[in-house]
Amino acid sequence: MRCSYIRLLVNDYEACFRFYSDVLGLSVLWGDESSRYAEFDVASGTRLAINQREVMAEALETDTADPELPHQDRLAVIFEVDDVDETAERLVNDGARQVMEPRDWTAWGIRASHFRDPDGYLLEINRPLIPVVEPVVEPGEAAIEMSLPED
Repeated sequence: MRCSYIRLLVNDYEACFRFYSDVLGLSVLWGDESSRYAEFDVASGTRLAINQREVMAEALETDTADPELPHQDRLAVIFEVDDVDETAERLVNDGARQVMEPRDWTAWGIRASHFRDPDGYLLEINRPLIPVVEPVVEPGEAAIEMSLPED
Protein backbone atom coordinates (compact mmCIF):
# COMPACT_ATOMS: atom_id res chain seq x y z
CA MET A 1 0.00 0.00 0.00
CA ARG A 2 1.43 3.37 -1.05
CA CYS A 3 0.10 6.75 0.10
CA SER A 4 -0.55 8.43 -3.24
CA TYR A 5 -2.67 11.46 -2.29
CA ILE A 6 -3.72 13.66 0.55
CA ARG A 7 -7.08 15.04 -0.63
CA LEU A 8 -8.54 18.12 1.02
CA LEU A 9 -12.33 18.30 0.71
CA VAL A 10 -12.96 22.02 0.45
CA ASN A 11 -15.99 24.30 0.57
CA ASP A 12 -14.61 27.15 -1.58
CA TYR A 13 -12.89 25.25 -4.37
CA GLU A 14 -11.94 28.28 -6.49
CA ALA A 15 -10.35 30.16 -3.57
CA CYS A 16 -8.45 27.04 -2.49
CA PHE A 17 -7.26 26.41 -6.05
CA ARG A 18 -5.90 29.96 -6.26
CA PHE A 19 -4.30 29.62 -2.81
CA TYR A 20 -2.39 26.44 -3.64
CA SER A 21 -1.46 27.46 -7.19
CA ASP A 22 -0.91 31.23 -6.84
CA VAL A 23 -0.07 31.87 -3.18
CA LEU A 24 1.89 28.69 -2.40
CA GLY A 25 3.11 28.46 -6.00
CA LEU A 26 2.51 24.72 -6.38
CA SER A 27 2.58 23.39 -9.94
CA VAL A 28 -0.82 22.19 -11.12
CA LEU A 29 -0.60 18.61 -12.36
CA TRP A 30 -4.30 18.21 -13.18
CA GLY A 31 -7.38 20.42 -13.08
CA ASP A 32 -8.06 24.12 -13.14
CA GLU A 33 -9.95 26.79 -11.25
CA SER A 34 -13.35 25.45 -12.34
CA SER A 35 -12.80 21.66 -12.47
CA ARG A 36 -13.87 20.99 -8.83
CA TYR A 37 -10.84 18.65 -8.51
CA ALA A 38 -7.15 19.42 -8.91
CA GLU A 39 -3.80 17.85 -8.15
CA PHE A 40 -0.64 19.70 -7.15
CA ASP A 41 3.02 18.75 -7.20
CA VAL A 42 4.46 18.86 -3.68
CA ALA A 43 7.89 17.52 -4.67
CA SER A 44 7.30 14.03 -3.29
CA GLY A 45 5.78 10.72 -4.33
CA THR A 46 2.53 11.81 -2.70
CA ARG A 47 0.36 14.47 -4.34
CA LEU A 48 -1.83 17.09 -2.73
CA ALA A 49 -5.32 17.19 -4.20
CA ILE A 50 -8.30 19.42 -3.56
CA ASN A 51 -11.84 18.30 -4.23
CA GLN A 52 -15.12 20.20 -4.00
CA ARG A 53 -16.58 18.81 -0.80
CA GLU A 54 -20.06 18.15 -2.19
CA VAL A 55 -18.63 15.95 -4.98
CA MET A 56 -17.15 13.50 -2.46
CA ALA A 57 -20.21 13.66 -0.19
CA GLU A 58 -22.48 12.80 -3.13
CA ALA A 59 -20.18 9.96 -4.24
CA LEU A 60 -20.16 8.42 -0.76
CA GLU A 61 -23.84 9.21 -0.20
CA THR A 62 -23.05 11.16 2.96
CA ASP A 63 -24.63 14.31 1.58
CA THR A 64 -27.92 13.46 3.27
CA ALA A 65 -26.29 12.79 6.68
CA ASP A 66 -24.19 10.12 8.26
CA PRO A 67 -25.29 9.80 11.91
CA GLU A 68 -21.76 8.79 12.96
CA LEU A 69 -20.22 12.02 11.63
CA PRO A 70 -20.62 15.41 13.30
CA HIS A 71 -20.20 17.07 9.87
CA GLN A 72 -19.13 16.19 6.35
CA ASP A 73 -15.61 14.99 5.60
CA ARG A 74 -12.81 17.52 5.31
CA LEU A 75 -9.92 15.20 4.46
CA ALA A 76 -9.28 11.91 2.69
CA VAL A 77 -6.05 9.93 2.68
CA ILE A 78 -5.65 7.92 -0.52
CA PHE A 79 -3.68 4.68 -0.79
CA GLU A 80 -2.91 3.00 -4.11
CA VAL A 81 -2.98 -0.80 -3.91
CA ASP A 82 -2.34 -3.65 -6.34
CA ASP A 83 -5.80 -5.22 -5.90
CA VAL A 84 -8.68 -3.18 -4.46
CA ASP A 85 -11.02 -6.12 -3.89
CA GLU A 86 -8.42 -8.27 -2.16
CA THR A 87 -7.17 -5.40 0.01
CA ALA A 88 -10.72 -4.33 0.92
CA GLU A 89 -11.59 -7.88 1.96
CA ARG A 90 -8.46 -8.11 4.12
CA LEU A 91 -9.18 -4.74 5.77
CA VAL A 92 -12.77 -5.75 6.55
CA ASN A 93 -11.61 -9.09 7.95
CA ASP A 94 -9.08 -7.24 10.11
CA GLY A 95 -11.80 -4.99 11.54
CA ALA A 96 -11.75 -1.85 9.36
CA ARG A 97 -15.10 -0.07 8.98
CA GLN A 98 -15.98 -0.05 5.28
CA VAL A 99 -18.27 2.73 4.08
CA MET A 100 -18.27 1.91 0.37
CA GLU A 101 -17.58 -1.50 -1.17
CA PRO A 102 -15.18 -1.73 -4.11
CA ARG A 103 -16.56 -0.34 -7.33
CA ASP A 104 -15.41 1.23 -10.56
CA TRP A 105 -15.50 5.02 -10.62
CA THR A 106 -15.18 5.36 -14.39
CA ALA A 107 -15.42 9.17 -14.32
CA TRP A 108 -12.45 9.18 -11.93
CA GLY A 109 -10.56 6.44 -13.79
CA ILE A 110 -10.18 4.25 -10.70
CA ARG A 111 -11.56 1.24 -8.87
CA ALA A 112 -11.90 2.24 -5.21
CA SER A 113 -13.26 1.34 -1.82
CA HIS A 114 -13.70 3.64 1.18
CA PHE A 115 -13.12 3.12 4.89
CA ARG A 116 -13.01 5.09 8.12
CA ASP A 117 -10.27 4.94 10.71
CA PRO A 118 -11.24 4.70 14.41
CA ASP A 119 -11.44 8.51 14.62
CA GLY A 120 -13.72 8.76 11.58
CA TYR A 121 -11.21 9.99 8.97
CA LEU A 122 -11.97 8.93 5.41
CA LEU A 123 -9.53 6.52 3.75
CA GLU A 124 -9.66 5.45 0.13
CA ILE A 125 -7.87 2.50 -1.44
CA ASN A 126 -7.73 2.60 -5.22
CA ARG A 127 -6.14 1.34 -8.38
CA PRO A 128 -6.24 2.89 -11.88
CA LEU A 129 -8.80 1.23 -14.15
CA ILE A 130 -6.34 1.42 -17.04
CA PRO A 131 -2.92 0.28 -15.85
CA VAL A 132 0.02 2.48 -16.69
CA VAL A 133 2.24 0.44 -18.98
CA GLU A 134 5.95 1.12 -18.84
CA PRO A 135 7.92 0.31 -22.01
CA VAL A 136 10.11 -2.76 -21.76
CA VAL A 137 13.68 -2.07 -22.84
CA GLU A 138 16.12 -4.96 -22.92
CA PRO A 139 19.65 -4.30 -21.64
CA GLY A 140 21.76 -2.74 -24.38
CA GLU A 141 18.72 -1.59 -26.40
CA ALA A 142 17.75 2.02 -26.88
CA ALA A 143 14.23 3.09 -26.05
CA ILE A 144 12.21 3.98 -29.13
CA GLU A 145 10.13 7.14 -29.02
CA MET A 146 6.88 6.95 -30.90
CA SER A 147 4.34 9.60 -31.65
CA LEU A 148 0.83 9.40 -33.01
CA PRO A 149 -0.02 11.26 -36.19
CA GLU A 150 -1.82 14.54 -35.63
CA ASP A 151 -5.38 14.90 -36.90
